[in-house]
Amino acid sequence: MSDTKNSLLGNLEKNKAKVNHNHEYEVTITETLKMTVTVEAKSRDEAEQIVSDNWHNSEYILDADNFVGVEFEAKPVKRDITHGKDI
Repeated sequence: MSDTKNSLLGNLEKNKAKVNHNHEYEVTITETLKMTVTVEAKSRDEAEQIVSDNWHNSEYILDADNFVGVEFEAKPVKRDITHGKDI
């Protein structure tokens, strides 16, 4: 193999190494639980307030049976290049 071809292959491998380096990401997982309850109230606002109060008083417990979806959101970890710390 010629020196020129060896040199080109060596440069190609160096460039691949530069392109294929990994980055750090913070991935947020958001699970959604959903429950519908029926209440009697004089208005929509009052109905929501009753259910909110009941939920805060642990009268409604949502668990895996109430699972309706999941989302994943990745953001690059930002680093302070002068101090090598996350910002």
